[in-house]
Amino acid sequence: MLSRSPSILSYFLFFSISTFVNFLLCETIYFEPLHSADSLYLPLFLKDLVSGLGIRHWYLPPSPYFFPDLLLYLFLYPVVPFLYLPSVYGTIQMALVLFGIFIFLSKYTNQTKSFQFLYLFEILFIFFSLLGFSFSDRPLPLVYFLSGAHHSTGFFFSLLLSLYLYCLLNEREKRNFSPSSVLPLPIVLFFYFGFSFLYISDRFSFAVGVISFFVVRIWDDELPYSVRISYFRTKRFWILAILFLLFSELVFLELKSIVSIPSSFQILFAYLSKRNPQEILQLSVTYLWDFSKHIFYQGKSILVLMGLGLLLFPKFPKLNRHLLIVFFPVLVGLLLVVGRFTYLHPYPIRYLFPLLFFGLLGVTWVVSATIQKGNPNLFFGLVLGLTCVLLTLPQPRGETKTYFSNITDTKVPYHLEKPIRFWSEGSRTPIPVDKHGNPYHWITGAFHTHLTE
Repeated sequence: MLSRSPSILSYFLFFSISTFVNFLLCETIYFEPLHSADSLYLPLFLKDLVSGLGIRHWYLPPSPYFFPDLLLYLFLYPVVPFLYLPSVYGTIQMALVLFGIFIFLSKYTNQTKSFQFLYLFEILFIFFSLLGFSFSDRPLPLVYFLSGAHHSTGFFFSLLLSLYLYCLLNEREKRNFSPSSVLPLPIVLFFYFGFSFLYISDRFSFAVGVISFFVVRIWDDELPYSVRISYFRTKRFWILAILFLLFSELVFLELKSIVSIPSSFQILFAYLSKRNPQEILQLSVTYLWDFSKHIFYQGKSILVLMGLGLLLFPKFPKLNRHLLIVFFPVLVGLLLVVGRFTYLHPYPIRYLFPLLFFGLLGVTWVVSATIQKGNPNLFFGLVLGLTCVLLTLPQPRGETKTYFSNITDTKVPYHLEKPIRFWSEGSRTPIPVDKHGNPYHWITGAFHTHLTE
């Protein structure tokens, strides 16, 4: 490894080439999932919001994915052509992920190693993307690095908040080693409202962040156990936690009075109430077996990443290992609860995305540690070479726009409704219907046409 720290020009070149190559990924390999009905929900919601149509006609998902997803779209909306919003959003999200990784790594290692890690992470991300494309994986598992659908942005933001809080507490306690010390009020308010907005937007992403914090906080053997759990023994922590949940639930109830949002818990409990424990166990085992078969036949790039992860797991950083160990049963359980007993989805691979993220981080770390003296010019050349490969792939933008523009039906399935609205830039508002021809009340804003009243 070179002893000299990377120059500003080196960072500029890396982020320039990574931005370009990630945009290419959005326009080629990941174009279809980034322009699907689920991914186009927020751009169309925002278009109605800023155009004066309002939002009361919208039927939202149980987690509306407003923060920070909608905020990022709001910044992009005035400066990015509407039809390019999903691709630009994905490109910006990946740039922020890379920047966040660099900031976190720079606290624990030197800039040279952090810079090499960024290059290797980008190279491996492109490699696994091409691998999934060549295997015809459905869905492409790493699309959530670039998509706002299903709140992958919320996962990254939640993880960033948690790790930032962990770093602040560690730095403060290593200086004065006082278990009773508290963070300044502005910092407390920052985390309070940050996690509140995240909770209102998506409880899943909020839970990921909270679990991450508890894992890295309590499992940190560099601090005495009494210090690690000191905050959880104080009255102010529990008072703040109760106020947090109360505030968040009240705001969420107010949001539900403005727009239609279904209750996931109500749907789950209604389904489970009709089943006995033996049936639930049998359904769970059968579902997980079928899910594993989906991975085998439709997610071969995941199998490669999982295989590398298992092989290299002992060499992963300690924090990375801890997060994977804790999140594996938690996320598999969540996948089961949501995919089998709430919304009956045969292959909701998105709930395992945090495992894929931590796995890719760990593999990158091991590869970076193995390459002790990496040449930045070689890494830059590899990224350029992979960029040339992506340039040879078909770019389906024009064909996709033509296809959806030629659909003239008034009533269409849900998966066609938002693409038609998107590619017509809101000038056409078909009504989504289910397989029986009834209005489909799920993540749609087509009802302001009054055609269903």
